[in-house]
Amino acid sequence: MWLCLHYQDIFVGHKGFWRINRKAMYYETYMRQQKNWKKWPDDVSIDEIHRLLQFVPEWNPKYKGESDQSLLDIFYEIRPTVKEFYFEKLENAQFDSEYLQKIKGIFDKVARYKNSYESNDASKILHIIIPNLFVMWDNKIREGVLGKANKKKGSMYALDFLPIMQKELLEAVETCMKEEKLEKVEAVNFIRKKCGNESLPKLVYEHNYCVFSKTGEFKNYLEKINAKDEVSMDVFMRLFEKMLEVQEN
Repeated sequence: MWLCLHYQDIFVGHKGFWRINRKAMYYETYMRQQKNWKKWPDDVSIDEIHRLLQFVPEWNPKYKGESDQSLLDIFYEIRPTVKEFYFEKLENAQFDSEYLQKIKGIFDKVARYKNSYESNDASKILHIIIPNLFVMWDNKIREGVLGKANKKKGSMYALDFLPIMQKELLEAVETCMKEEKLEKVEAVNFIRKKCGNESLPKLVYEHNYCVFSKTGEFKNYLEKINAKDEVSMDVFMRLFEKMLEVQEN
């Protein structure tokens, strides 16, 4: 059974992510410098899609843009739903059946922007478009959260994965509210400010990436910062137990 996601775990995961992931800056460069936020979601051009797809396929700056027009066509097909969700936040979303079915629908459509079904890319594309709602995943994260890496369809993302991410995020916010004596909005701002003002879904992804995708490297990172007394013992033990559980499964 997974332990509660504590807000301090997010802080450690954020620092670990930047230490472990050598491509972390590509995301920041795109989101803060290359993405034209004024164009989304109403006036998206082929050039804007091209910039997005330079980032998405495994943060590959050499991507040649073969699928630009395909994704642009899909985007305009799903744009009504995108506009409906555009200002949604994961911590506030009301995941009723209709809402989740819409997420499933747009996920599956985006995943087919190339000839194959690109589940990992779909999660990145949707996160980039609506960063406060969608959480990125990869094969290891799916295996860790859902039990199997091949649970990659839109139904699994919408009905299983995203609600679990919301639950864990709310646990982190609630621990922050309790320990820092803050209201919900204040706690959200407190967490984001401590982590470079990243969106909460990005911070949940960073935690998942460290725990599931880079288990061994994150375990080594935890041991190093623990030896330097740079992490409290309760945070260290909680995260270390997660490492052990992942390695045993």
